[in-house]
Amino acid sequence: MSGKWTGPFPSWCEEVVPPLDVMMVWHTYLLNPRRYHEDSIRRDTPFARRLAAIQSMPITLIASLIDPGSLEPTLPSYYREAFFELTSGLPFMYSIHTRTEDVVELTCPRCDAPNARVPWIVPGAGTGFGEAGFTYTCQRCRMEFTRNIMGVRRFCEEVVRRRAGEKVYFAGTLIDGKEGEVIAKMRSFHIVQRIVHVFKLSKVYDEDDIISQATELAKNMQWSTHEIALHAHHALVPQKKFRPGDPLFPRVQEVFDAYSGAGYASLDLVACVLRRSVFLQTLEGIGWLGSRRFHSGCAQAPIFRAIARYHAFMDLIVATNAGPLVPTLDIDLVWHTHQLSNENYREDTLRLMGHIPGHDYPLQPAVFQEAFRATATGWMNRFGTPYSTCGCASLGSKLDEIKQKGSTSKLRLLSHKGKTKSVLGFLASSDTSNTSRLDFLSGLSSPSSSRTSRPSEESRLTPSLIGEEEEGWASHPSEHAVIHSPEQVHMHCARLSRVERTPRTEDILRDI
Repeated sequence: MSGKWTGPFPSWCEEVVPPLDVMMVWHTYLLNPRRYHEDSIRRDTPFARRLAAIQSMPITLIASLIDPGSLEPTLPSYYREAFFELTSGLPFMYSIHTRTEDVVELTCPRCDAPNARVPWIVPGAGTGFGEAGFTYTCQRCRMEFTRNIMGVRRFCEEVVRRRAGEKVYFAGTLIDGKEGEVIAKMRSFHIVQRIVHVFKLSKVYDEDDIISQATELAKNMQWSTHEIALHAHHALVPQKKFRPGDPLFPRVQEVFDAYSGAGYASLDLVACVLRRSVFLQTLEGIGWLGSRRFHSGCAQAPIFRAIARYHAFMDLIVATNAGPLVPTLDIDLVWHTHQLSNENYREDTLRLMGHIPGHDYPLQPAVFQEAFRATATGWMNRFGTPYSTCGCASLGSKLDEIKQKGSTSKLRLLSHKGKTKSVLGFLASSDTSNTSRLDFLSGLSSPSSSRTSRPSEESRLTPSLIGEEEEGWASHPSEHAVIHSPEQVHMHCARLSRVERTPRTEDILRDI
């Protein structure tokens, strides 16, 4: 992202696909759709333009570069290696193990001096750049700096660049919808006005002024991310007093988190990648990563059922405008796949749901258990079928009752060419060969009698939204959660009040 490529991004082909480690980080970044989109548009920088140019991962192309038997990446062509090395300045073949002699070049946020030999790891101390306790003493100014200090400097430089007339709005200020950028610019204006008023900043005339004033502003803010939170609070929530130790308001927390680390991205990609690894290890544990797991039509039935369950989960988000919701593994896998097409994901969710569901929110164990129980209860109330059969979490008395009775409530899932069908009935029909995945998804329908109606007992459709017994582990809770953003949903309602309301619009408004 910060390499030497200067022209427009070329069309996807084998030669431009990066190494596996880069794809892993890019994949993780895409699973934070709001942050990814915001980082691609909030500044006019090479990094932002490159993000905007690659909003969708070419999954089929990447899959063709992985051996289907061993699931190892195939040997890259000469042109693929050369393209990456010339444009990034880095070797194509990544190192699996980090050595004590491996170093990275960092610019000191305090004095802007380059430090060419910052270690990735420091055995025993844990202060390398690749470790949680990173701290380094600049070789020129002899002052220590950390990731937080680098984040404060980035924030201060953006403040000054905005005052100099550059396109800048702060990370964490964007909301969903057409008015998103307008709101972000307005919030950024208030933050800058607050800082100018407090610190009496002088005018900015040229690039030298930007660098010197950014450093001076960071000094005045004591190189503290808590100072960022303080001024963001007074700018964004002026009607509420803020005292040290008070919990941050959500919109302030977003800004605080965005500037708590180093790098161009406004989120901690390292922590996100580590959470992805846990998810993949769990999928491997239930056998879903086996090279032959879904090789035939019948073996692919759990995937199609997972797509149906994902659609139902999104419907539940709209119907349940409260608290975090926890997806199961199979739902989360489909959710990940949808998000890998960032632009399509944003357009689909805004059009169908009114907001972009947030993803990858880590929850404390107690909150996670309660959120999963609430999700299972909401699912049961809305669809009349168990949410999970993995047996590792208490899903409430209703689910226990259904398990004891052995009931398999059915759900009307699909309306296809005037006939109502189940997922497998749809797959088995003779005309599915020309039906695309999007046709399948767009054909899914929710119960129409009421927002909490149970499916009719007269329905004979099979299967339900729960899989066969051997698929139970796929309904194990995932570690990710979706959290509603009330201010985004209510802004969507304000927009809807100004346009013609459809029956679907009325449903959304009632839910909110």
